[in-house]
Amino acid sequence: MIAKMKARGFRCSFCGKSKGEVAAIVAGAPQGAPGVPQGMIGKSAFICSECVQHYYQVMSTSEISTSPAVVPK
Repeated sequence: MIAKMKARGFRCSFCGKSKGEVAAIVAGAPQGAPGVPQGMIGKSAFICSECVQHYYQVMSTSEISTSPAVVPK
């Protein structure tokens, strides 16, 4: 699977930008990494530096509610 992704070029799994469009792209946990569920072995996700920055900004705001969302019936 990694060979196919290398042939196509790495893309962020969240925004779809290629490695040439962002400063960096990080791959998910390698095979056999502690804490990785058995079903995830061999599958990879990639996240770019822009998505990491966006995620950090969202998570660091004080507006995030800690109570569960209520879904109307």
